[in-house]
Amino acid sequence: MTSWEFPGSDPIDIIVDIPAGSIAVSAEPTEVTTVSVQPSGHGRRGDDLASEVQVSFARGRLEIIQPKSASFLRGHAGLDLTIKAPAGSRCTARTASADVGCVGDLAELNAKTASGDVTAASVSGRLAVTTASGDVWLENAGAAVDVHTASGDIRLRQAAGDISAHSASGDVSIGTAAASVLANTASGDVEIGSVTAGRTSVKTVSGDTVVGVAAGASIYLDLSSLTGRISNQLDETDGGGGVGLNITCRSVSGDIRITRAS
Repeated sequence: MTSWEFPGSDPIDIIVDIPAGSIAVSAEPTEVTTVSVQPSGHGRRGDDLASEVQVSFARGRLEIIQPKSASFLRGHAGLDLTIKAPAGSRCTARTASADVGCVGDLAELNAKTASGDVTAASVSGRLAVTTASGDVWLENAGAAVDVHTASGDIRLRQAAGDISAHSASGDVSIGTAAASVLANTASGDVEIGSVTAGRTSVKTVSGDTVVGVAAGASIYLDLSSLTGRISNQLDETDGGGGVGLNITCRSVSGDIRITRAS
C-alpha cells in the first residue's frame, strides 16, 4: 500500500480519476488529509499500477490521477483508493467501473461512472451523479440533486432542494422531498414517500408511480395513464388556502397512485 499525508484542517477540493477498483472518501474533522492506494488484486501488475498513480496537493486542491496509458497497458487491473479529508470538502470523481462511496459531510459531490455504484451519506451543497448501469444511494442532500442512470436504481432518503432523477429501466425511490421533484423512467417504478411543496412531475412508460403527499399541503393533481389504473386516496377540500403543491403524473401502461404520506 502507498500512502500520502497533507497537513491542514480547512475543506479542500478532491479530484479523482481512476478507471477501475474503488474510491472511498471520508469527510470528517481532521488536521491532516490522508490518501492510500493499493491494488484491488494481487501480483506485480497491480503493484506497478499503484506506483504510477499521480497524487498532488497544492492550494487546497488534491488530485489523484491514474494515467490512461498505464491503465490501457495493464488491462482491467483496479485500484482501491481511500481518502480522509476535512469535513466540508468537495469531491469530483470520474471512473469507468470503480464504486464511489462517501461518508461524513461533503459540501459538494460530482460523480461520473459507467458501471460503478455511487453512495453518499451527507452532501450539503450540489449533488450530481451520472452512471450507466450503477446504482445510486444517497442519504441526505442539503441542496439540488441531479441523478442520471440507464439501468441502475436510484435511492434518495431525503433532500432539501430540487430533485431531478432520470433512469431508463431502473427504479426511482425518494423518501422525503422538501422542494420540486422531476422523475423520469421508462420501465422502472417511481415511489416518492412524501412531497411538501413545489412541482412534482413523474413520467413513466410501463413503470408504476406512487406519490405520498405531506399532511397540510394544498395540491393540484394532473394524472394520466393510457391503460394503467389511477387512484387518489386524498380527501378533497375547497382549496381555500391556495395551491402549494402541483403534481403531474404521466404513464402509458403504468399505474398511478396518490396517497397521504405516512
